[in-house]
Amino acid sequence: MRLHQNPLFRKEIAPWYDSDTSCLIMIGFLLIVFLFSIAGIFEAYEKIDYHKYVWVPGILLIMSGGIIISTSIRLLKRYYKRRAKERDGL
Repeated sequence: MRLHQNPLFRKEIAPWYDSDTSCLIMIGFLLIVFLFSIAGIFEAYEKIDYHKYVWVPGILLIMSGGIIISTSIRLLKRYYKRRAKERDGL
């Protein structure tokens, strides 16, 4: 049997963890982690004994910042794709 060229359902089904709402919730949570790591860096620099442990909040800062940026880029691409579809559909 051959596959139909024009399937009945054309819209791609996105998994729940890749929806706009879950991405926004993740960005909000990671923003809290980002701010927490900044506070950790300031706190570690206040005491001389903790200077060698600045790398822990530093890694948290870099990782959460990277994920925030990549998820924001993903959401912006989706927004502009939707916008282009709506403009072309009219």
